[in-house]
Amino acid sequence: MSTSAEAEPAPLLRVDNLHTRFATEQGPLRAVDGVSFDLGVGETFGIVGESGSGKSALVRTIMNLLPASARVPEGRVLFDGRDVRALSPLEAKHFWGTEMAMVFQDPSTSLNPVKKIGAQVTESMRYHLGLSKAQATARALDLLAETGISEPRRRLDQYPHELSGGMRQRVMIAIALACEPRLLVADEPTTALDVTVQKQILELLARLQREHGMAMILISHDFGVVSGMADRIAVMYAGQFVESAPAAETFQDIKHPYTEALLSSIPRFDHPSHTRLLAIGGRPPNMVTPPAGCRFAPRCGYADDSCTGAPPPLASTDSDTAPRAASRTHQFRCIHPVTSSPRVARRATDHTHDEVTV
Repeated sequence: MSTSAEAEPAPLLRVDNLHTRFATEQGPLRAVDGVSFDLGVGETFGIVGESGSGKSALVRTIMNLLPASARVPEGRVLFDGRDVRALSPLEAKHFWGTEMAMVFQDPSTSLNPVKKIGAQVTESMRYHLGLSKAQATARALDLLAETGISEPRRRLDQYPHELSGGMRQRVMIAIALACEPRLLVADEPTTALDVTVQKQILELLARLQREHGMAMILISHDFGVVSGMADRIAVMYAGQFVESAPAAETFQDIKHPYTEALLSSIPRFDHPSHTRLLAIGGRPPNMVTPPAGCRFAPRCGYADDSCTGAPPPLASTDSDTAPRAASRTHQFRCIHPVTSSPRVARRATDHTHDEVTV
């Protein structure tokens, strides 16, 4: 009889020990430093962390969209068994859009300001799917309507600057969905949008994912954005996943102090007005010369000498007698895991200078 782990289907996406380096004047910067995860068909994987933690570098490495100054010295990205990084330039052109697509965080800079919306939405369909101009235009009208854009026929003849920020983001989503990809990467899709529009965009992504059966990677610095959408959540800090777990466990059984600190910095509606927000003291490390031990230790009020020696191993909450499938394990990098909630308040008040809010 097969075990539950053996019976789990092969992942759509497998990222194995991925490393990304950027050349700088001071030396190579370790933007991504040993990240591994699996993503199943139709699953949503949320990645949370402060700005500069490596989230965007990670997904751009997965998409093979790195600048010339970057290199990937180690690791593999397998999509349905294919090595994404081994694709030829021609293969990659037909891979992006049809298999993987990306919604970038700033539609103002991602859309071409001198091309009409219609030309930008239909371009990939004519190139990848071989549709005629009339067929692509009809499909574009359907996509704009599907993403909630009013008067879609009029929008096709407009330029990006004539649309609101929320409408531009909906156009970006329509472009990403044009060739029906199996995996959608949404990199901070609600950045610079007001709260009402953020909610609409997130609900739109969730609905389109269900209707199209896509897998999705959702990147954010805000737990609130991913909490209602992700099946699993990974917390990223200094180029590494410091904690990853099924979404419910991320909030109910916090293990890493950084995860706890991020959650404690979120404003709460049950707090009185003008309650001071908790903040994470200090700054993220310089990833050209990262700390030798735990990378969060310099900012953690509960670190001791044992945290500054060797890097902490990746631990798991699962017992050896009851193993779970890899995609359902709860893993964390900490030798002093969180055991009680009062640590949150004490850590935040320990740091009074050089605070960084998230």
